[in-house]
Amino acid sequence: MLSSEDWYKEVVREGVVICRACGAPNPTMGACGVGAITVHQEYVCEACGHWFTAVFALTGCYDGIEDT
Repeated sequence: MLSSEDWYKEVVREGVVICRACGAPNPTMGACGVGAITVHQEYVCEACGHWFTAVFALTGCYDGIEDT
């Protein structure tokens, strides 16, 4: 099983969420909790059945699209 740090590196490198246990791409999203600067997203891997929660944090911002 990938450590949290190794999982993060793989997800950033590949640009897709993978299962921490088996490495299968695109596990199914479950419940999501949104905080002031973090998002906790639950996942379940359909390939191996492993459940895990990913924590995403606010890292910056960009200008939005103006209404026309």
